[in-house]
Amino acid sequence: MSKPISNIPKADLLMGSMRSMGYSFESAVADIVDNSISAGASLIKILFPKDPLDPEAVGILDNGIGMSNDELYEAMRYGSSSAEKERDENDLGRFGLGMKSASLSQCKQLTVVSVKDGKVCGYSWDFNYICSHKEWLVLQLSEDEIANLPYYSELCAFSSGTIVIWRDFDVLSKSSDGQVYDALQDLKDVVATNLSLIFHRYLDSTTRKLSIYVNNFALKANDPFLEHNRKTTTKKTRTIAITDSTGIERQIVVKPYILPFATDLTEKDKKMIGGVANLRSKQGFYIYRNMRLIIWGTWFGMKQRAELTKNARVRVDIPNTLDDIWHIDIKKQKASIPKRIQNQLKETVMTALEISIHKEKHRGRKEKTDDDIDYIWDRMEGRNNTYFYQINRDSKLFQYVRSKLSEEDFTYLDLLLTEIEKNIPVQQIYLDQCDDAIEKEEPDGRLDDIYQKAITLVDYLLPLQKQSPKDIIENLMKSEPFCKYPTLKNKILQNYEH
Repeated sequence: MSKPISNIPKADLLMGSMRSMGYSFESAVADIVDNSISAGASLIKILFPKDPLDPEAVGILDNGIGMSNDELYEAMRYGSSSAEKERDENDLGRFGLGMKSASLSQCKQLTVVSVKDGKVCGYSWDFNYICSHKEWLVLQLSEDEIANLPYYSELCAFSSGTIVIWRDFDVLSKSSDGQVYDALQDLKDVVATNLSLIFHRYLDSTTRKLSIYVNNFALKANDPFLEHNRKTTTKKTRTIAITDSTGIERQIVVKPYILPFATDLTEKDKKMIGGVANLRSKQGFYIYRNMRLIIWGTWFGMKQRAELTKNARVRVDIPNTLDDIWHIDIKKQKASIPKRIQNQLKETVMTALEISIHKEKHRGRKEKTDDDIDYIWDRMEGRNNTYFYQINRDSKLFQYVRSKLSEEDFTYLDLLLTEIEKNIPVQQIYLDQCDDAIEKEEPDGRLDDIYQKAITLVDYLLPLQKQSPKDIIENLMKSEPFCKYPTLKNKILQNYEH
């Protein structure tokens, strides 16, 4: 018969290993914010040092229900709750490891102080202390030690709440060549942007209102679906039933969105979605667990990212009772779509993609036979559903220039135009357009320049065509570049009224 023998993990080695779980600084902060939300906080502050002479410490403060001494002692335990334990539907935790593993991935010293029912308590994990003693020894802080902690005065303003304090940033010190203060200042913006996205539904909620500050800066929700933009296309919400590991039926809620074109976005919209240049990389599923964004910008292998589908996004809400089925990891940064619902989601996904593709194609120039605009550039269909662009040599403007050239001159012009067509910097134009870096303002005198060109062409066409000046001008206004300046039509007509 087998004999059970205690085999306790070595404290220094296991804690050291747990520190290398791959948290980024901003994802570690988000993990602590999860605990604050689960504690019912309506106000959360992320506190960074404001002066190089301040202690190199970061605090995550909330006005939640707080913890008693026994509750905080238990919360500091590694594995303080079971992943299989049924949780409150609003609980954002899972393994009972987040606060410890996230915090100590960034620093060597984690301190937590909490206020509840008028009583203050504090505990600290110190990795250096663990390494020297080789035991799981959490440090219980005295009242004097608590009073001297960075940001403790901020906690004293609340009747209940908790502050998590990070100190001794060894990882950050190595990566910044010892410039910890400067590195923390750089991370403030990164943290603010990340929290504004991950918790945007809390920040924008009317029923579960939450305020988050980074020092004195109040965060605004970064809605990745631009629901307030009237040109965002939304499709009907769909509910998918799935049985959890205990046999209880749960609901997954799915809703597709198709974002507006970049030209229909305000500067605020562009900031919300992380910049127009990143549209392609951020298309796909947005998975929320209890309104908290976990993973985004992936199709889970159901399709490849493509240019024509860059505006398609599918919001998926799952309850925390399906964590094991979705394989939510400890960091709450990864998930995988259950095979049993992939087929049910495909129809929803394909509908969103088709709309996005249709909008993008509709936006593009049709072949010249599809309308009566006399374009300067023609969009031509090549092989295998590809396209190329060439100058429209039948356009009125081209024909006018052609009439002024000898055959030899035209040969050289055609040689130049052919090389221009074959060397269009498509990729750079696309990147500049995504970055909103293409100049859109008309140069001074452009309107007068177009007017003079129109008069020149009308004078050229009058003796060649048996039409009235009015008819010639009507046709000319269907040609580029004149069709872009319809207000010039009457002015041109006035020149021929006699």
